[in-house]
Amino acid sequence: MRSLCIALLVCTLASTLVLAETRAPIRITSNDAFTEENGVVRGSGTEDDPFRISGWEIDVPAGGEYGIRIRGTTAHFVIEGCRVSGALVPEGAAILLEDVRNGEISSTTVRNSRHGLVISMSQGVTVANTYLFVQGIGLRVTGMQAEHYDHTIGTTNTINGEPIHYFYGLDGEVLEGIEGAHITVAGSRDVTLRGAKVERGDGITVAHSERTIIEGADLFRNRGAGVLVVSSPRTVIRDCERIANNEREGVYIWLSDRSQVLRTGLYVNPTGVHVAASDRVVLEDNVHLGNPVGVWVDGGSREIEIRRDLFRSSTYGVLLESAYGPTVHACAFSDVEIGVAVERGVSHAVVRASTVVDAGVGLSISGSNGRFEGNLITHANRGIEFPEQYGVGAVTGNSMRGNVFYRCAEGVYLARDTRENWIYENLFWNLGRAARDNGDNNWAPQGRGNWYSDYAGDDTDGDGIGDQPVDVGGGRTDPAPLVDRGFLKGIPGLLGTLSSRELEITDTDGRTAQLDALDADRAHARFVGFQGLPPELAENLALLFDWGRDVEASFHMQNVFLNLDLLFLTSDGSVLDLQTMEPDAEERYSIDRPFRFALEIPTGTLERLGLGEPTRIGW
Repeated sequence: MRSLCIALLVCTLASTLVLAETRAPIRITSNDAFTEENGVVRGSGTEDDPFRISGWEIDVPAGGEYGIRIRGTTAHFVIEGCRVSGALVPEGAAILLEDVRNGEISSTTVRNSRHGLVISMSQGVTVANTYLFVQGIGLRVTGMQAEHYDHTIGTTNTINGEPIHYFYGLDGEVLEGIEGAHITVAGSRDVTLRGAKVERGDGITVAHSERTIIEGADLFRNRGAGVLVVSSPRTVIRDCERIANNEREGVYIWLSDRSQVLRTGLYVNPTGVHVAASDRVVLEDNVHLGNPVGVWVDGGSREIEIRRDLFRSSTYGVLLESAYGPTVHACAFSDVEIGVAVERGVSHAVVRASTVVDAGVGLSISGSNGRFEGNLITHANRGIEFPEQYGVGAVTGNSMRGNVFYRCAEGVYLARDTRENWIYENLFWNLGRAARDNGDNNWAPQGRGNWYSDYAGDDTDGDGIGDQPVDVGGGRTDPAPLVDRGFLKGIPGLLGTLSSRELEITDTDGRTAQLDALDADRAHARFVGFQGLPPELAENLALLFDWGRDVEASFHMQNVFLNLDLLFLTSDGSVLDLQTMEPDAEERYSIDRPFRFALEIPTGTLERLGLGEPTRIGW
């Protein structure tokens, strides 16, 4: 009996293969084009008797964009039992429904194609039992209003064997633990998507929705953006440990004001976060690693805030291309070609209290009317540059104040087409060359210039301003160089933004002493540590690293220029180990057990406090 059943199944499959007829791609551009010549086998186009395009085997020829393309129709139709293959052109797809109403796709398969199904500017499409085997995007839905996303697409549809999750019209739902190849939330409000996972699929799309929260998502190697946010204000993406290796952006925010990306890891995407035509977006406490562009802002976005983010191993840490009033505050940049690029389409940018270490250029400024203050830039070819504009306009109205340029090949470079930019109360410290100004800029507004570590002039009247001006190239001078760096208040760079806590250190003899330590309890601060600080500014500091849980981690001394003592601590402050670290050493420092805290202090601090070997740190 079993043999008979298997034989009948084989015969049935064979019959199905025989019934599928081969034909050329189908192209229908109006209701009148639903004809037998265009693949319609029966039907009149009504709801009860839809046009049926059934049982076709369509092999898209080389260079062909689509296997089935239906555009500009309102008649009811069904695509069923078809197989489409060979749609390999990147600009095309196996099936395209464009500006259609009342369409249905069922029991259809796409194979050997770049992209699967595109539904554009359409309404009321139903997709069921359709299987998309693709190299690129499986399902893409696009439109200019929420109604263009009003489709019925169930989990019986798959992309490369994984289910599609498509939600429309939700209100207040919490969706937990969804896994698949595609997730869309559209035309919805107050939806929380928690713990979603999409790997090697389409990623997550939020479209024409309000107040969507995506938290704890894992988005890896998707063929589009990890998260695509379209016309969805106040979308929040938070606490996602990994949005990585996606073929497009980690997160793309378009026309979605007041959205946020918080405490999220963005790794090895072409762009970590792309913000386009969206206002008052906040990016905070994120880690960007290995993205050629960490954050890209364009489309005239206004008042974007990037706070306490860490950028490492990028061409651009932050690329501000077209924006008004963007702010980069207390961020960390390491191993980047350009830390922050402010392009011509940007005005009133602010970059402040950030640390850049190991960069081609710390800040590249082509916009106007910006403020660049309190930054620490170490080991850069150029600290801040104003590159040539080649006659397209002057760069003007920018202010640079309170920045520390340390151990750079060149501190500041201003091209010929710069004018009326202010450069004052900065520290040029152990540089190959302090500055070059080929434009017409002001180096001492209000009679105060900059401090130069190699200045050898006199101050005969004791007013703190050197008597001899400093040549800054191009025929320009700093007429009022400062002879004492005491005007610098606080710590430059992001360390100056950290809060502090009072510690009580107890040694083996029971002696105690008090010590104020900066609280490095976020990723950007833990990564930077003492990196880039001149020893003279670091010698009285202490840093308490706090992970919030027990961890296994190691420390390095690259770009640290003084000896440090490193104390590993348990959650209750007991000292597990003390190690002394050498400046700029290649060695990694760690212990063979988990710890919660670590305390870095300049070597000699314990002796200065009158303490011996420490046993406990209290707070």
